[in-house]
Amino acid sequence: MVLYGFGSNGSGQLGIGNTVDQSTPQRCWLNSELPGSPMTIAAGGNHTLVLYDEGTVYSAGSSRDAKFHSRSSMSSMPIFQTTYVSVLGNKVKLCSALWDGSIFVNSENEVYTAALGSKGEQGTGGISASMALQILPNFPPVHQWSKIVDVACGVDHAVVVLNDGIVYGWGNGRKGQLSYPEEIVCTPRRLADVGFRVVRAVCGRDFTYLVGEQSSGQHTVLGSSKWEIQSQAPALVPDWKDIGASWGSIFVLEGSGKIRSWGRNDHGQLAPPGLPHIEKIAVGSEHVIALTKEGKVISWGWGEHGNCGSGTDESGDVKGKWNEILDTNSDHSMRVIGVGAGCATSFFWAEDPES
Repeated sequence: MVLYGFGSNGSGQLGIGNTVDQSTPQRCWLNSELPGSPMTIAAGGNHTLVLYDEGTVYSAGSSRDAKFHSRSSMSSMPIFQTTYVSVLGNKVKLCSALWDGSIFVNSENEVYTAALGSKGEQGTGGISASMALQILPNFPPVHQWSKIVDVACGVDHAVVVLNDGIVYGWGNGRKGQLSYPEEIVCTPRRLADVGFRVVRAVCGRDFTYLVGEQSSGQHTVLGSSKWEIQSQAPALVPDWKDIGASWGSIFVLEGSGKIRSWGRNDHGQLAPPGLPHIEKIAVGSEHVIALTKEGKVISWGWGEHGNCGSGTDESGDVKGKWNEILDTNSDHSMRVIGVGAGCATSFFWAEDPES
């Protein structure tokens, strides 16, 4: 499996061996043999995490955002890690990224955080001035058989979904994104009951989006109402297949292949009209990358750093349309398996044509 990235790269967060922004896909490089297929790509302000299906996480980008590297001497690490290096062994099942930090959940349902910030992002109490990797003590606290099924981060807040539908969160909750009271939350706090069993979560800059079972389509938005992120939400989102959130928008991929989106659209972030059948989506800070049923990789939204390809307007946007990044029908050496996105970064992975 080969990973490709393009877009913002000033800290080496694409993992392509340099710190130059890219508008065309470039092969990413790992410091060891490829471990399988990527399962999750999570990105902070200047670093990227890639979780592979056998539980290994790789990181690239600002070393300040990656001080959780196991058995690494930070005094000998470069400021920017421009290729992916392995972190935390091979027992990670979930990961997510804050602007200045990362969160990992292992197979034992233990939560580890490595975060900077003045808004409780570390989750271990108080304000963190260290990026040291720490375990959240006595969490999850509900029952010994509680399992974590999802984790999501905004810029400076995080939420965790348990298998019984209960949601906990910590970090910046001043806009209500962590329920009430609206305040900074320095240790995991249970969010108020939303009236349904939550199964998935994604976070915007100042909001949290929670969805229930696909059969019911129940959902809710907690937090800021800016960009009409709450008032524009439909009553239900039945038959959802996947969900995503940019800093100010929400995206729901339906089983039919259509995308329902609402919220901020000043850079063309929302789904443009006439989209083909979409199989997979990944939502970045202000853009979307998608894989179509026909095998094309497309992107739209704010693409000033090349993360939407080279065809942008004078403001760096792709509005009311999409850019075609790759057509696997014309490039028969590629079979794209998945897509990922971060802060002005885009990724996709494909079967290795040489294998």
